[in-house]
Amino acid sequence: MQDNSVRLIIAAAAVAGLLAIAQLTDRTGPAARDHEASAASITDTRVLPVAERATRSVVTIYAERAVSQPVMIMGDMAGRAAGDGVAPNSVQPREGWSWRSGSGFAVAPGGYVLTNNHVISEARRIEARLGNGRRVPAELIGTDPLTDLALLRIGAELEPLEWGDDSALRVGAPVLAIGSPLDFHLSVSSGVIGGFARAYDGADPVGYIQHDAALNPGNSGGPLIDAEGRVVGVNTAIPQEAFFNVGISLAIPSGIARQVAEALMERGQVDRGYLGVTVRALHGPLASAMGRESGEGVLIETVDPHSPASDAGVRAGQTLLAINGIELSTPRDLARALLVMREGETAGLSLHDGQARFRVEAVLVRRPDAGQRFVPRDLGYEPSARRGFGIQFAQDAQEGVVISSVAADSPAALAGLRDGDQVLAIGAHDLTDPREAQARLMLAQREVALRVLRSGDSAPRYIALTLDAGTSAHAPDHAAFADASGGPF
Repeated sequence: MQDNSVRLIIAAAAVAGLLAIAQLTDRTGPAARDHEASAASITDTRVLPVAERATRSVVTIYAERAVSQPVMIMGDMAGRAAGDGVAPNSVQPREGWSWRSGSGFAVAPGGYVLTNNHVISEARRIEARLGNGRRVPAELIGTDPLTDLALLRIGAELEPLEWGDDSALRVGAPVLAIGSPLDFHLSVSSGVIGGFARAYDGADPVGYIQHDAALNPGNSGGPLIDAEGRVVGVNTAIPQEAFFNVGISLAIPSGIARQVAEALMERGQVDRGYLGVTVRALHGPLASAMGRESGEGVLIETVDPHSPASDAGVRAGQTLLAINGIELSTPRDLARALLVMREGETAGLSLHDGQARFRVEAVLVRRPDAGQRFVPRDLGYEPSARRGFGIQFAQDAQEGVVISSVAADSPAALAGLRDGDQVLAIGAHDLTDPREAQARLMLAQREVALRVLRSGDSAPRYIALTLDAGTSAHAPDHAAFADASGGPF
């Protein structure tokens, strides 16, 4: 009898346990169904209407630009670009003009549309394709090549998208990218925020938002929107190493884009302060040759003789360590620091002249060339362990000394130096005498930095030569951009 009672107790406990497990694992119970309904409602009532509403404010941008080689005519642009009767996606072996596509979105009433500058640069005609397929003419209001943004005014009224706060974004936040990749009109892709303050190259001042919503050629200029439908970025690029989407996409933060759009709308241009220098990243052999700490500051390559920098006593060969307390390591750092500075503002410059640190102040003037494109320059050389640097000098130059011969396979030859190139300085020392130049080369231990005006260049640059075998002037770190050069700033 007692045994039967024990068995009943054990059986009851087992049944209760099974019921509990069933309740925990039942995915079709009321709680589970409520959860699924909640998830579905987020998708149906939030994301889908956000995408549909935002798409109505986005356009495909077409820019007619000169081409010098056969071009692929895509889809319904064939008739417009090459005449009626041309088959879609046909190759037209001709020279002349071709239509290229990008994206844009409404930022203000009156037909104002923001896009990337590279979408419309050098175009003789610009058009916009609306959501209903209708094409309307577009007028260029202004450009800001420094941030790669441009403002258009189209012949249609669209509802402007609301600006969002990019500084409030967090890694992992969901985003949507809207645009016309490969001329697939008004496509939507989704992803999450992957990071902030990403660099595209060593001189571009923009700290890009990284996300993984798919971007492909044609997405440029389209909006990156958050879950509320607000613009948090302008989709602009994928990594230079890629041609199509690889899961890393870059967008200009909305804080920068909004300021630029408002300035272009008011004045047709963005007025920034000008310092008057070009600089190079100071890493590896170049830093060692100049006797500086690698990555500490940027090397000043040229100084505009009629600039605030010149008036403040800044000279080529000095190292610019910081501006207004912001420490510098690449040209991009300087460009970012000056991005928000205006004419008349004072820039505090921390410098090193090879002997000591010092500080000067420069009052910025209005930038004389707002269309200057900032690009990194890659010297493209490999060092050599051969004896000597392989250069002979002569006194044929009005400034500095001229290279009279370059030994084959020498460090100088591998750096691309040629007969006739002018060497203005070795390190921070200006040259006037070939014998002094040769002596300074002989005194160099393993590295030497030459300030060279190369044939065909409009401005001099610093080039580091090294005798060490296996040393590379190219850092593999994508963010370091060891050979980056930029300016004028």
